[in-house]
Amino acid sequence: MSHATPRIKAEPRQRTGSRYAQRLRRAGKLPAVVYGHQQDPIHVAVSGEELVHHLHDGAHLLELEHDGSVETCLIKDVQYDYLGTTIVHVDLARVDLNEEIEVSVPVVLRGREQSPGAKAAGAIVEMQIVDIEVLCTAGNIPDEVIADITGLDIDGHLSVGELKYPEGVRPARDAEDIVLTISVSKGEEEPVAVAAEGAAEPEVIKERKVEGEEGEVPKKK
Repeated sequence: MSHATPRIKAEPRQRTGSRYAQRLRRAGKLPAVVYGHQQDPIHVAVSGEELVHHLHDGAHLLELEHDGSVETCLIKDVQYDYLGTTIVHVDLARVDLNEEIEVSVPVVLRGREQSPGAKAAGAIVEMQIVDIEVLCTAGNIPDEVIADITGLDIDGHLSVGELKYPEGVRPARDAEDIVLTISVSKGEEEPVAVAAEGAAEPEVIKERKVEGEEGEVPKKK
């Protein structure tokens, strides 16, 4: 299951706007907005280094410490610059650990060494869904969802409904949606042999998620 919820300090932002946000980022801070639970949105700044560290560590929730109180917040949206490399803004949604939320988690491939299709010469394992939206309580967010292809042969596929979900977690999208397929390359070139098994290592193709441009501040919920 998910990591322990990290705590991060936030300071109020008295001003908004792109120039002020740029000054914050130059000082090592990131602008953020906190909203939800029928409360007014608040504008804060957090440590950019800390936030990036927690994101790389797979955090979905943060305990946000500000104004003498602590709020549990879901990292709802992370906005990047036009190059898609630098975080410029973060949206945080107030949550209760017992309320059901929708969150995106990675799909992790398992069983490739046991799959007759994946071990075939020239096999291509194409992942069409690399992150999946699931429904669960805020205190029960999984680190991953497993795509087990043990026994899957050439021209086989795995659907959303066939993934392995932890207890209390269910998909938020159609169970018939295809997660991955196994096929054989139809190119003319011979596959490169693997010395250990005499078969080509299957190529895994993942779709890249394109980050959107920085959005507007979410409305009060």
